[in-house]
Amino acid sequence: MDDWLAPGERELIRGVDFDAPPNAFLKFLRGKAKQCGVSLNGRATAGSVWVRPTLSSAQKQIREMFPEQYPGWVDRWTGYVDSDDAPIRPWVGGSEQNLSYGSKPVQFLAAQTHLRDDCPCGMRLGETAHGGRDHAAHHARWALGIQVPKNLEWWSDLAIVTTQSPITWRRLTYNVARMPQRENHYDFASWSHLGEPEVTPDNVRAYLLQANERVIGYLTARDLNDHRRWDLIDGSTYGASDGALRPSIDLIWVAGAYRRQGVGATLVRALAADFECEVADVSWSDPISDAGRHLARRLAPEGIWVN
Repeated sequence: MDDWLAPGERELIRGVDFDAPPNAFLKFLRGKAKQCGVSLNGRATAGSVWVRPTLSSAQKQIREMFPEQYPGWVDRWTGYVDSDDAPIRPWVGGSEQNLSYGSKPVQFLAAQTHLRDDCPCGMRLGETAHGGRDHAAHHARWALGIQVPKNLEWWSDLAIVTTQSPITWRRLTYNVARMPQRENHYDFASWSHLGEPEVTPDNVRAYLLQANERVIGYLTARDLNDHRRWDLIDGSTYGASDGALRPSIDLIWVAGAYRRQGVGATLVRALAADFECEVADVSWSDPISDAGRHLARRLAPEGIWVN
């Protein structure tokens, strides 16, 4: 085994060096090489196995730090240079071979960085649970929207989900509501109606906008009759009370890839049209985020109602 995993290119002949089928023998060598921290770089042919054991820079450093754990390593690997008469592995087609033969190791330097660790989707960039797959899956949903279940028939671009809608629609709404909850670190999701169908006194509902078979926009609203006027000027106080029944926006969320494209405005206009009122008569739940104030100024530059 020491000879097989020694540095340098070599061909091991079936019937001379080994008796097993070449593919099985190569698999055996790969396992032994992995145990030793060696990269085998091997290929099986009809009657032989070609190998070129190599060590990465990290493995070399480990062996230098703990020589007692790797007896004989210094003699075998330190300063090793391929001889001029080393066998040349024949090319058998496919990609070109030996493109790293004779190359120099990559060098590494320490760098002082001041990068943020939080991702816009709400998760942390340094999270490595399940190999980072959880973050990747969540980020894809945050950026592209929530996949529409195959068993839902979506007849138009926008669906209005109420607390009395079928459970499949209410579960989809909850999954969408989880996106802004994670992104903004809210304690609770803005939609929680997952039990039996029920009637809510304030007519709770959600507006889901879909594109490319994904929900890309979400607005949750209810009807309230306690509002105050606000001119949208930072620091200004609210005006007098108003008791008219108005649709009130609780939360708006748009998938990351579709932001700044008018999706939020489309949702607000849909809410106003569904309630049969003007966009300026829609009420907004306080506090209003910076993005919400920007959207409100676009839709109602003279001021809005807040609750």
